[in-house]
Amino acid sequence: MDNGGKNESFFTGLLNKTRKDKIFIVILAGILMMVIAMPTKSSSAKSYTTGPVISTGSEDYEKNLGEELQQMLENTDGVGKVKTLVKTNDTKEVTGVLVVCEGGDDKNLVAYITDAINGLLGVPVHKIKVMKMSE
Repeated sequence: MDNGGKNESFFTGLLNKTRKDKIFIVILAGILMMVIAMPTKSSSAKSYTTGPVISTGSEDYEKNLGEELQQMLENTDGVGKVKTLVKTNDTKEVTGVLVVCEGGDDKNLVAYITDAINGLLGVPVHKIKVMKMSE
């Protein structure tokens, strides 16, 4: 079935309209485009409170990441007890990591921990510090 003739006659019909009809069609098309481009009210709109802020998403992310890192390091041979501190920027990119552990005086272990954090989180080595935990 050839629809080319129908489409051609439709466009030919539009071109043969009077000037007033053409202007009306252009105006309607413009209104339609404006309606389509209008922002809609989202049902998940943010609500603002006047009370104090308990925690931001970035702080939760830092805490969860630090806890996961701590659990993994505590299960590593020679590390012993561990405390971690992870810092991020507004885009949740890790900007620094501090690890305090019982095995922090072993240079090989410090190198392994530093390499693991660098590889896992993409933190530059100079922004990772591994220290020995005080007894």
